This record gives sequence, C-alpha cells and structure tokens, in this order.
Amino acid sequence: MKEFCVVGGGGHARVLVQALHRLGHRVRGYVSLRDEGPVMGVPYLGRDGDVSEVVATLPGLVALGVGKIAIVTPRLAILEAYQAQGLQFPVIQSSGAIVHEGVSLGAGSVVLDGAVVVTGSRLGRACIVNTNATVDHDCRLGDDIHLAPGATLSGGVEIGDRCMVGTGASLIHAVSVCADCLIGAGATVVHDIVTPGTYVGTPARRIA
Repeated sequence: MKEFCVVGGGGHARVLVQALHRLGHRVRGYVSLRDEGPVMGVPYLGRDGDVSEVVATLPGLVALGVGKIAIVTPRLAILEAYQAQGLQFPVIQSSGAIVHEGVSLGAGSVVLDGAVVVTGSRLGRACIVNTNATVDHDCRLGDDIHLAPGATLSGGVEIGDRCMVGTGASLIHAVSVCADCLIGAGATVVHDIVTPGTYVGTPARRIA
C-alpha cells in the first residue's frame, strides 16, 4: 500500500480516488482551488495554487486529478510545479485496464477501466487514457493528451502534445496529428493533420 494525495476535486479526481482505493492504496486527501467537501470520503488539504505552502502536509506521491476537455489546460504546469517541490507522479493503471509489456507511460499518466494500451506504444507525461479507450501497437503520444472514453487509435498513430481526442473518435492506422488539436466526438481521422485546430466529422475536417 502506498499513500497518495490527489490534485483536483472534480469528477476526474473522484475517478482517480476510486482507482487508487481499488488498487489498495491510501489517499490522504486532495488539494484544489476550493474546498469541495469530502471527495469519495477523502478530506480537503488546501489550495493547489499554493504548492510551496501545502507541500509539507502532503505524502510524496501525487495523482493528477485535474481533467482535460480542451487543448489548453493547466495539467502539465501543475505536474511540473509539484515535481519542482520533490513530489512524484507515478503512472496509475486502474485495476480494470490492460497495459501490455513493452509500453512506456510518462509521469502523471493514467489508464482507466476498460482501456487497453498495446505493446510498443509510448505515451508522454500527464496523459489520460480514459474508460474503454484503445491505443493499439506502436503508437506515439506526446505530453498532456486526453483520449476520451471509447476513443480508438489504430496501430502506429502519432499524436503531438496537448491534444484532446473526443469520445468515440477513431484514428486509422499510421496517421499523425500535430500538437494542439481537438478531435471531436465520433470523428474519424483518415489523413495526417498538420495544422492545429478543431476537427470534426467523417472524414475529420477542420472547423476552427
């Protein structure tokens, strides 16, 4: 059993508290911009904006419970701020997830229930592989990427930093997506994407 603190007090934080409890770990508390009351029975410890002030009260292991529904989020900055204070962000693999041998996951990344990450894939820091998302063999993902529930990456896909892949979106074999893209829910990416922006539809097209 290990002892964690969770950064964030919303829905994604609750998911991580549940995952950590099911893995047999203890969650001492959470930090957030505001007190949300007990989160899955876990107490509030202080503001996450005041890292230097709360760090002395935290265990050495941290789970990044701030979600991502847009391209630009504070997730990676939060991770780096806490790491600068000596805290660690282990990879969290939910008990209901499947991660093959030969997979690399960066600090602060999580793989949630029903998700599958297949051999040869490499994911950066602060990534979320959400419920029932699939990353097939030999994919390459940058930092701060969210694969929403049910998203599917075929083999050999490459995705740049800070991307958001929406619920049920599909990326066919070996396509690449540049940094700073949002792939809308249910979209199908069949060609490389080289311009940042928001893409929707089948085949996916840029709308913003």
